[in-house]
Amino acid sequence: MKEKVIFDTNVVRNPEINTFLGGREILERFLDEADIVIPDTVIQEIKRQKRSSLVSNKTKFLTNPFHKLIGVDEANTKSFDVEVYIQKLLDEETIPFETIDLKDHNVLAQIKELAILKKAPFESGEGTDKGFKDALIYFSILEYLQEIPNKYVFVFAKDLRFREALANHPNIIIIDSYEDFKKYGISQFYDDYFIGKINSELGVNISKDNIKEYWYNINDNIVILIEFEEQEYVIETDSGEIVSSCARNEYISLIDNIVMTSSFNQTDEIVDKLLPFTAFLNNEEILKILNASWKNNQIRWIIEKPQLKELLGPLFESRKEIIDDAEVLSFLKEKFE
Repeated sequence: MKEKVIFDTNVVRNPEINTFLGGREILERFLDEADIVIPDTVIQEIKRQKRSSLVSNKTKFLTNPFHKLIGVDEANTKSFDVEVYIQKLLDEETIPFETIDLKDHNVLAQIKELAILKKAPFESGEGTDKGFKDALIYFSILEYLQEIPNKYVFVFAKDLRFREALANHPNIIIIDSYEDFKKYGISQFYDDYFIGKINSELGVNISKDNIKEYWYNINDNIVILIEFEEQEYVIETDSGEIVSSCARNEYISLIDNIVMTSSFNQTDEIVDKLLPFTAFLNNEEILKILNASWKNNQIRWIIEKPQLKELLGPLFESRKEIIDDAEVLSFLKEKFE
């Protein structure tokens, strides 16, 4: 599965009139390793820029005396359809890309609140409301993350306030160069030397095709998911070195069990078994556990116990921003802040 890289306006804007997308040298470097994703807000901004440029040039051409001196038919110039030409550029664009658009318009209330409070991606200074387009892109990205099998995306962004807003989400990796992408992308694990280390660690013989995805854990280390002969393995790495590994089935059932635990003793037993595996958990698994801490009273009523605090405290502290249930968030803030 290729990585998903979302590009903002500053990268792909293009006032030129011969191609649709700008930043072509940058985009072309990503093609072999990533799916290029461009928000519809960015597409509309490119169209607006081109429309402005073409209309201006058309007007200048018509008012230029050389237009008549060289015998160009003025009717042909006047009949030139700017909108049709822009659509033609879009249809004939040679760089493949996917477009995303904001579907849930209920977020407009959240956008309004961010604007009023001057929170990122809106500018913080007085006398400006700059940031609305970035806010639309921001919420488009959050919505897109819920729709794709990838649990993370890359966003190529240069605007500082936009980057500040994105930085609140651990499953959004902010980059501003292809070199950043190579540093953080899954392809960093494709070299023969590292694959050899994986094979030595797991006692298997994988290829790069067995490396399926990765995520950042609660220690900000990278966890790699390996699929090999119907078995899943997870490997924690730090600066390219393997820290630890296990078969994923060693802890997946424990997560389901703690969500459904039906007694205090059972909760204690599951927590003791689950603690050694917290460094391998992804965001979805962490969220399941945190939600269960409020929704299952066999956890909630004994949450002050040291082993439960040892499990839940670091999970909450590192991933509190992904909790979307207000009751869960309020409960855990009371316990751990």
